[in-house]
Amino acid sequence: MFLKLRLKKIIKLSIVGSLILVCMSIDVKKVRSFCGFFVAKVDAEMFNNRSQVAIPHQDNQTTYSLAFDYKGEPEEFALILPVPVVLKKQDVRVISPKLFQRLDDFTAPRLVVYDFFEGNGPRGGLRGREDSNLVIPRQNVTVLENFTVGEYDVVILSATESNSLESWLRDNQYKIPRGAAKYLKPYINKKLFFFVVRVNLEAQEKLGFQNLRPLQFTVKNYPQIMLPFQLGKINSEDTQNVIVYFLSETGRAEVSNYENVVIPSNFDVPLNIESKFSEFYRELLTSTIQATNKEIAVIEYAWDTGFCDPCNTIPLNSQELNELGMNYEQAFITRLHLQYTKNTYNQDLEFTITSDQTLYQGRYILLPRYYHEGRNDEGTNYFDGKVKVKNPSGKVISEVELKTIFEKF
Repeated sequence: MFLKLRLKKIIKLSIVGSLILVCMSIDVKKVRSFCGFFVAKVDAEMFNNRSQVAIPHQDNQTTYSLAFDYKGEPEEFALILPVPVVLKKQDVRVISPKLFQRLDDFTAPRLVVYDFFEGNGPRGGLRGREDSNLVIPRQNVTVLENFTVGEYDVVILSATESNSLESWLRDNQYKIPRGAAKYLKPYINKKLFFFVVRVNLEAQEKLGFQNLRPLQFTVKNYPQIMLPFQLGKINSEDTQNVIVYFLSETGRAEVSNYENVVIPSNFDVPLNIESKFSEFYRELLTSTIQATNKEIAVIEYAWDTGFCDPCNTIPLNSQELNELGMNYEQAFITRLHLQYTKNTYNQDLEFTITSDQTLYQGRYILLPRYYHEGRNDEGTNYFDGKVKVKNPSGKVISEVELKTIFEKF
């Protein structure tokens, strides 16, 4: 009892590990996916399992940064993504993959430890190209823009009929998956344009990059903030993940056309979780989604970019924010996680920005070993009951039983 009281008085948090959900050191022979679909051989070596997107919004301008997770040879890589406006060369840029690593490090769910030793206060630390060879015109498809940015050839298309668009892509040597027209049609009906990208091998060799760098484009004066991902279902396998880092001036971002929940947080975990934290968190995320029995967007982090507590890494600085498309010293960042399959989440993501700056993070507490030693409860003094799954306003949606999760480890 004395130890518990002492802990409450002098305890401080220090990081012992963080969950790295996505690795951004990208080898072109190992990378795999994005929210649009990749045009290449569709075989066992090509999956579309994970996407990362950064979306800063300010002054009626939205910037999208796309981190690729494609698997295959670079000459077979291509991306097709619906966009609401005709993008010009000045609207498209290549950015450093380090920015996504920084975003992930800053917002990742974290494992923390209560650690002190008698008489000496707290201790602890971190452990834890311009010619794109477009030679064949086709009725109902128009090439609006054609340019090279970095190691990528970019074409902006409009189309009035989906079979014609699919045929145009095949005629121009894009090895598209069969049945693509079915997925393209809804976007044509919405009068959207198509952002089509592939690797310019000569430019890539000249630049000297062996990795596929993230692409960034800016949409101006378009009121709706959306993220189309239905095309990603064409060559998807099993469960797909989309992680969105949303930056705003005012507060937390939410997905407006699906229910939002915050990941259950702030509870004690067993000692053995320290070496299995990634596996534990994946299980918690899956259990949270299953428990709600709904199509949801999970908020894993909502915080000011200028500070953190506890910190996985140093806060984002103004230069990094500027490179992402946010011209402010600080911003409010929301990390949202979506898991979908071919038969679920049949609406693209639409976002709304709130003025709520309530701080929230996925944080899990590993108590020090000596806190368990000598106890007659066999050292299992951690909460293993049910945790509530809530929406951002605090309304309880469902519960997750932690004991069932812990027993798997």
